[in-house]
Amino acid sequence: MLLLQILNKMRLPFWICHQKSERCFKINDKPMLLCSRCFGLYLFIFIGFVFSHFIQDTIYQSRSNLFVISLILVTPLFIDSLTQMFRWRESNNSLRFLTGSIAGFICGIDLFYLIVLI
Repeated sequence: MLLLQILNKMRLPFWICHQKSERCFKINDKPMLLCSRCFGLYLFIFIGFVFSHFIQDTIYQSRSNLFVISLILVTPLFIDSLTQMFRWRESNNSLRFLTGSIAGFICGIDLFYLIVLI
């Protein structure tokens, strides 16, 4: 319980997450340290990286398409972020998590390719 109290008082550097409480998932009515988009992004970077270990031959064979696939899968995150930033619409935490997860998954695969296969 003490650990949760300490974590609730922590602030992360702004370059990791902006930590706006209205954009965070809540646990016991307390906002998480990461906003929903960053949480999905970081979680799925890890998942994508681990998943890549099992499909590394496929990644290496389709490396010429990896850049195009990455651009396509990161596009929803940019659209959601930019339309919200320009106040054209208001996003919600589920959509933020989904767009962060999709982008994070492909970023994890890209990271694996850059670290392991090059």
